Amino acid sequence: MSEIDIQKNLLSVVKYPIFRIDKHGVILECHIHKDFNALPFTGNLVGRNINEFDYLPNGVDVIKFCLDNQKSEVTYFSVPEREGDGRYFEVEIEPSSASEVIALVKEITNRKKREAELIQYYNLIQDIYQGTASSTGHAFLDHLTRQFCKAFNGDYSFIALFENEGLSAVSFSTYNKMLENETFDIAGSPFEHLHHQEILSIPADCQLVYPTFEPFKKYDVQGFIGIPLFYPDHQDKPAGVMCVLFQKYYHTFQHYEKILRIFSTRAITELDRIRRTKQLEESEEKFKALYHNTPALFNSVDAEGHIIEAGDYFLETTGYTREEVIGKMAFDLLTPESKSYGMTKVFPEYVKTGYCKDVPFQFVKKNGEVMDVLFSSVVVKDNQGNFEKSLTSLQDVTEINKRRREIIRSESRVSDDAQRLQSLFDHSPVGIIIHSKGIIKKINAEAVRLTKAKSAKQILGKSPMDFIHPDSHEVASQRIHNIYTKKTAHKNEQKFICMDGSIIWVEAMGTLISFEGEPAVQIAIYDITDRKLAQEKILENEKNLKHLNNHLTRQNHQLEEFAHIASHNLRAPITNMMSLIQIKESDQDAATELFVWENLKKGVANLDETIVELNEVVKSSWELDKRKRKVRLSSALNKILASIKNELLESEGEIESDFTAFDEITYPKVYIESILINLITNGLKYADPKRKLIIQVKTTLHDGMKRLEVKDNGLGIDINKYGSKIFGLRKTFHNHPDARGVGLFITKAQVESMGGTIRVESEMGKGSNFIINFGEG
Repeated sequence: MSEIDIQKNLLSVVKYPIFRIDKHGVILECHIHKDFNALPFTGNLVGRNINEFDYLPNGVDVIKFCLDNQKSEVTYFSVPEREGDGRYFEVEIEPSSASEVIALVKEITNRKKREAELIQYYNLIQDIYQGTASSTGHAFLDHLTRQFCKAFNGDYSFIALFENEGLSAVSFSTYNKMLENETFDIAGSPFEHLHHQEILSIPADCQLVYPTFEPFKKYDVQGFIGIPLFYPDHQDKPAGVMCVLFQKYYHTFQHYEKILRIFSTRAITELDRIRRTKQLEESEEKFKALYHNTPALFNSVDAEGHIIEAGDYFLETTGYTREEVIGKMAFDLLTPESKSYGMTKVFPEYVKTGYCKDVPFQFVKKNGEVMDVLFSSVVVKDNQGNFEKSLTSLQDVTEINKRRREIIRSESRVSDDAQRLQSLFDHSPVGIIIHSKGIIKKINAEAVRLTKAKSAKQILGKSPMDFIHPDSHEVASQRIHNIYTKKTAHKNEQKFICMDGSIIWVEAMGTLISFEGEPAVQIAIYDITDRKLAQEKILENEKNLKHLNNHLTRQNHQLEEFAHIASHNLRAPITNMMSLIQIKESDQDAATELFVWENLKKGVANLDETIVELNEVVKSSWELDKRKRKVRLSSALNKILASIKNELLESEGEIESDFTAFDEITYPKVYIESILINLITNGLKYADPKRKLIIQVKTTLHDGMKRLEVKDNGLGIDINKYGSKIFGLRKTFHNHPDARGVGLFITKAQVESMGGTIRVESEMGKGSNFIINFGEG
């Protein structure tokens, strides 16, 4: 095959036109594939100059530039067609000699169209964001609705919310003007059965498909596109829809789904902001009531640092009147040292972050008394993001700091004692033996004397068990093992065999230490033989005294426990009655008065019953274990729910109960009621505002043992962080104003005093489950 034949075969597979052109623009040779169809490339082109083609005005200049620089060049041209849409081409020019070039022509019409669509899509997105950037609320929604109509070339568009059985428009427009909002029936509409994020689309004949839907009839609609709107916290149920209506048939276009979702996202974001703003306004009055009535030191400060609000508890605790603190600089109420620290260190950082927590200050009360406080504050901004005020809370930690200082002094004394003990190691009148890995490594002079050895060499290298009487071998081995594994000191009295075979009684104290870089046991011993009999008598007396002391301790514990029970069991009905009185004072309606009096009667009855029961406990001299009786858990729960009825209504929560496993238990009734009220009110306090509160109370049987579970879907507790502290006294894990850290402590004490156990399973953001094992079948 000749070189010419090879060249022809290669050219036959190239689909784009190829030209050989001289430096003057004359076409010397061309090859156009038989399947290539383009108007500029018809007829005989060889011998023609490219200047003859008006769509290539600069073609010769590009060829000359390519030849002068001897490098590739690219140029573009377009050719209009009868339909009005042009065709676009790209020309790659490559020098083949000093006076000729090779030109390869590619059609790029489709690529140009895609670029144009992307530019149009980008401009549309810019219009959406620029048009709504400076507006909020219904003005924002109106602008968004008009842009929505324009984007889809629609005749009408609207944003509507589902209300009762209707669809209420919040923004209704054509492409250039707003219309009056209307409400439509959902029945017989495309929105009767919506699925999550389902795009609704009917290109034509809407009135035939939905003949009774009012907007389709009223505005002669033939086609429509819509998308449901979901609030972020209610993804299971649509809040509304966003639609565009067409009086003629319509055709979808590229990226229309993306554009539809952009519009819907902008719409639901603003609708959710409007909804939350309204909720915030409705809760403002409730917040004010909490602000003044909650036992916490609340106050508010303006941008210059002046106090503009002060809670009632703040005034009660500090001794000031409201007139004395309003308008006063907040820092002026601190000691000079705290004021300087606050203004130079805390305030500059607070201005940057808008938040601070648990900053230690010293606050001066009106009577001059200095109070240690932890200062926490957060900036409150208005709808435009401007500073409105600072909401401040002061936590009185005076007593806590006092206890902390006492602990520090105690730790210092312990450190001094440790140094003295180290000094006594070499000079102690008590015998000291150090052994490691079962071998005695070091002893002091007193130990040599006690063992009746001639010198330390007789003892070093021996096993400490050689000096332990066989009767004590097993106990001694276990204690040595415990010292190594548990790293705690062990003290014991045992028989000791001296080097001459005589036996003495010694008291030994074993401690884990580090000796020559290895774990070792240091044993301090001294002879107690002469006083063993006297000690045994003392121990007997101590045993009797201990029994008496335990009896007194138990009575004291029961007294404290009774005080806590009385406080907690009386607090709920009293709080409920106070809330009912506030309702009566705010609403003089006869029906309200009847409701209040009926519930007050119930509250008083429950309060009376609780007082009678507590009085019975007093009469029985706190011997609660002898006051066990059969208690119906369902009855106890009903009584508790009646006493906290108002709190349940305010929380909008639900209490579910299941006593199928068992409903009756032999137990002190006052304990059962105390346990239930503590765990249920605990769930109410720490409800998650993102979802409806549900508290489940149920009984189960496990291995023949009765169990009570109280489960909620509230905020939950970080078990990894607070697991060992959950049932501690005055331990709280959320910033709730009513948190005292007492209820769970009392509950654990009550359960364990009756031989039971309590534990908790919890996860942050999911809730908590308290499980009580009663310890009876």
